[in-house]
Amino acid sequence: MLTLTALFFMPLILKLFLPNSKSYWWGLLWSLMFMFFVSTSLIFNSMEIPKISLFLQTDTLSISLISLSSFISSLMLMSSAKVYQTKNKLFLFSNTIFILNIMIIMVFLQSNLILLYIFFEASLVPTLMLILMWGYQPERLQAGMYMMIYTVTASLPLLINILILFKLNGHLNMNILLLSFWQPFSLSEMICWALLISAFLVKLPLFLVHLWLPKAHVEAPVAGSMILAALLLKLGGYGIIRFLFILPKMSLLFNSYITSIALIGGTMTSMICIRQTDLKALIAYSSIGHMGMMVGGSLTNTFWGINLGMMMMLAHGLSSSGLFCLANMIYEKSNSRSMFISKGFLSITPTTTLWWFLLCALNMAAPPSINLISEMGLIISILSFSLLFVIPLAMMSFLSAAYSLILYTSTQHGEMPRFMNPLSSDTSISLSVLFLHWLPAQMMILSSSKLIMLS
Repeated sequence: MLTLTALFFMPLILKLFLPNSKSYWWGLLWSLMFMFFVSTSLIFNSMEIPKISLFLQTDTLSISLISLSSFISSLMLMSSAKVYQTKNKLFLFSNTIFILNIMIIMVFLQSNLILLYIFFEASLVPTLMLILMWGYQPERLQAGMYMMIYTVTASLPLLINILILFKLNGHLNMNILLLSFWQPFSLSEMICWALLISAFLVKLPLFLVHLWLPKAHVEAPVAGSMILAALLLKLGGYGIIRFLFILPKMSLLFNSYITSIALIGGTMTSMICIRQTDLKALIAYSSIGHMGMMVGGSLTNTFWGINLGMMMMLAHGLSSSGLFCLANMIYEKSNSRSMFISKGFLSITPTTTLWWFLLCALNMAAPPSINLISEMGLIISILSFSLLFVIPLAMMSFLSAAYSLILYTSTQHGEMPRFMNPLSSDTSISLSVLFLHWLPAQMMILSSSKLIMLS
């Protein structure tokens, strides 16, 4: 924990010794990789005993997501080669990614509810900067406004409930909160639980409050799309799991309503993916289905559902972020996100076609991957909650395979457009980014027992 705290001052140290912006970019990249290796080593060293202090805490849930955060942040720098080559505010871009990474890590480390809320909301500011300053389309201002209005408005009930908890308990430490004043299965308890998790449901996002996500993804640069898919959506899942630990007797009746909305919405968004023509919008809508399955399994409040929900967050963070990298590589060649125009890449870049196949297989939870374990476990936990969910779960599993195959075949096969540059090729660093997305999702299946939280 002290090592991660000391790394907060890494940008200042690097700026003193590496005044050149490109050298600073590489130094910051290796600093993020070092943070990833430090946090990952904690998973395999004495993680049986959670570590708790006055304001910070670490356990398997937080350390796993901290490792994902540092790893994806380093890949964001690697995938932003266009910013690096053109020096488009390179110093500000690097610091924005690093500050956003630190804010997300602080969310995962907090044991105090009000500090968790502060860092939860503060993470929106660097994300908004990424969309507004390095976005591709003129509608990025509207996309940023949608994101801020949805998330900030939904967070206000959470803040009010946190203040009520402080008035009743005199403190806000999540590990020793006394919530016995809530009577299970009462209307007041259901309303309080709904207001507490509203901010996290919008951040996931839950279907019906998801309109900000496709807009933000479409207008964001590749780094913004990666951070949205891999990390910011995971803040919602993390908050729900944390409050499930605080409220073991929350309303299962209300959770059944949320699970129904999530699964039906996941089925509908999967249908939207099949008829979608925008590459980034298709990948963004697929995230709603995966996160819907994750929140449905977690809200069963079972040991199986919560643990497999955490694994789904890790699996989705890697697969979705990798697909956004591939979509950006196509956009840089064709200057279009349309699947009608971007065709025939098998004849131009067969190496990239291999990575399209591997990452689309990862997205549809093909074995061997952590995606398969998490999806199978979540299906089992949701069906143990109610067998009525078998129809939307079956449709989601089938449709996810269908739109992943459509995504692969429509971009790689067909006639190459005449305006495409046939001599364009992908650099080694972009292929390394794709490899680093695919490999951990395959290797985590060998150490999945280390990701199981204590009961």
